[in-house]
Amino acid sequence: MTLGCNVDLKTNKKILSLEYLESKIKKIRSEDYTLKIVLTTGVFDLVHPGHLDYFEKARSFGDMLVVSIVDDEFVQKGPGRPIFNQDLRLSWLAALEVVDYVVLNGDFGPWKVMKAVKPDVYVKGYNLALGLIKDIELMRDLNGQTVLIPEIMHSTEIFERIKSI
Repeated sequence: MTLGCNVDLKTNKKILSLEYLESKIKKIRSEDYTLKIVLTTGVFDLVHPGHLDYFEKARSFGDMLVVSIVDDEFVQKGPGRPIFNQDLRLSWLAALEVVDYVVLNGDFGPWKVMKAVKPDVYVKGYNLALGLIKDIELMRDLNGQTVLIPEIMHSTEIFERIKSI
């Protein structure tokens, strides 16, 4: 069971459907072809200082930061995860100043979002998962670059520590 509630924040205007985000980015790019768009993806089950550091670093690679979150049904972090439902996770990421737009992934991997956004830079935490190889290949096909950055903490570690108290 995931925790969540209906949260109506003024920052929710930063939460877009994938279709609307794609058309918005096309329009923005037609007006400013020099704009660098950065995309990152993840579960973001519990926003913590590590995420804030990660988003700041990701944003430093471009002018606009788009964050795609994994749908509840596709989260593979173990039993009981995600703790917080996708609507709540979307809302609190949209509330962050460093984040320009938030989109729900809608698929098992990030590839549909990557193809729609066509980011100049795709940022991921430094791990060598098999899916990351496909991400890097797709970014190469999209004429973008992939940047791996170290993460200073993980939600899973926080949840494990809380369970041990």
